[in-house]
Amino acid sequence: MQPRPRKQLVTKTITVPENLQRACDDFNAGRFYESHEHLEEIWQYERGRVRDAYKGLIQIAAAFVHLSRGKFVGAERLLRTGVAYLSPYRTDGALGFDIEEIAASAEELHARLLAVGPARVTDVDLRRRPVYRFDKDVLARQAVRDGAWGFDAKGKAREMEITIAA
Repeated sequence: MQPRPRKQLVTKTITVPENLQRACDDFNAGRFYESHEHLEEIWQYERGRVRDAYKGLIQIAAAFVHLSRGKFVGAERLLRTGVAYLSPYRTDGALGFDIEEIAASAEELHARLLAVGPARVTDVDLRRRPVYRFDKDVLARQAVRDGAWGFDAKGKAREMEITIAA
């Protein structure tokens, strides 16, 4: 058995709206792992109030990774905790997302998952999932409100240099 190649650190330039769009496109196309990776690239730098909103979106995407692999325990836990992380943002939203819509859809899926149980986890229809989308104008306003990473004081997205393992 050969050792796995070591990941290299890579520096790249992103904007939050571009990464959010990639995350939405990937999630909505069923590329859940990739979606969660795009969100994590931002989350790892966010230190403000919306850090947990990112974490909730990441955990719901990761739950779908587990669901697509037929893994009940991980999917159940990640859906439950993902919704919990999103709860404080349900009324006012965050990051330009309709958090209430995403959380309600994830709760519905969680209930379906519990109803089928571990033996029938593969019966859960992955097409019945939240839709990840955000409004760029609302994102800019909420970024100012929340002091979000990657934006100036007027809500304009800044190009940010990040380092990731690739």
